[in-house]
Amino acid sequence: MKNIRRVLAVSAVGAIAASSLALGAGSAAAATAKPRLTSSAVACQTLGNTWAQQGKITGFKCVETKDGAWALYVW
Repeated sequence: MKNIRRVLAVSAVGAIAASSLALGAGSAAAATAKPRLTSSAVACQTLGNTWAQQGKITGFKCVETKDGAWALYVW
C-alpha cells in the first residue's frame, strides 16, 4: 500500500512539473511574437477574427499606434 501511494505521489509531481513547463513555453512564445501592423481598426479586427476562426490563434487585441496604424497582438 505504501508503494502505491509513493507511485501516485511521484506521478502527481511529474504531471504538475510537465504542465508548468508547457504553460511556461506557451507564454514565452507569445511574449516574443511581434505585432502585425494594419492600416485600420476594421482591418485589424478582420485579420484577428479570420485567424481565430482558422484556429491559428487563441486570442488577439488591436491597439492603435502613435502613427495612426493598428497593431494586432496575438496569443
